[in-house]
Amino acid sequence: MPNPEVVAYLRSLINKHPVDELRKQLAKDGISDADFDEALKFVLRTPLPKERKPSPAGKIFLFCGLAIVLGTAGVALFNQPSPKDPQPRPQGPEGAFLGKTGYVIRLPEGYEATISAKDFQQALELVHFCKRGTDPTNFVHEGLFGQLGIVRLEVETNRFADSPAAFDQLGRFLDNLLSQRGDKYSKKPLQVSTLKAYQVTIETPFQRTEAYVLGEKVLYVFTAGQDDEIFREIVMSLRETETEM
Repeated sequence: MPNPEVVAYLRSLINKHPVDELRKQLAKDGISDADFDEALKFVLRTPLPKERKPSPAGKIFLFCGLAIVLGTAGVALFNQPSPKDPQPRPQGPEGAFLGKTGYVIRLPEGYEATISAKDFQQALELVHFCKRGTDPTNFVHEGLFGQLGIVRLEVETNRFADSPAAFDQLGRFLDNLLSQRGDKYSKKPLQVSTLKAYQVTIETPFQRTEAYVLGEKVLYVFTAGQDDEIFREIVMSLRETETEM
């Protein structure tokens, strides 16, 4: 059973500070990595409560409980400077994101697209779609994607582009990859406009949803915490402007 005070602490700060910073701060207050990981897994498996104004008694109880177990951890975190956010990529007309390899994705309302790195596992382009104001340091924690509504896109060279059986080859490649990783998963075909794709739902080691879309020259790999309206809206809006004009 996870430490309830650590769980409460993570619930209150996980959307405001990077997980690594929370881990480091709690370590200073005597919280072991094992206790931290157990509490973090519990928080990620359960939805965060909607924000509401706590009662005076609730404020006193929470403050006292955290003060006893965690000392001045929260104060130290809030005194740290916020990390510098990557610059969002300029958006196209009507909230569309224009990818550098010649594709367009329509952004959900209240969302922005952020170029996060020039190279990520040899990706040609790495983009995170997230709610405006999301802390970009959370992009490295896939376990937070579901709660924070983050969708990652990796654009890779399409190794199957010249094959007449590209879709079947992609399916076999995914089966081998996911089996080697030891993931428990299910896979189904998906049609994204004129492009063929596979959608993969992974149950362990933590839940997430992926979509592998075969482009004309590139492979689009979408990753989200769950198969929800935001994930479907982003994936299904994908268009390759060079091939569909």
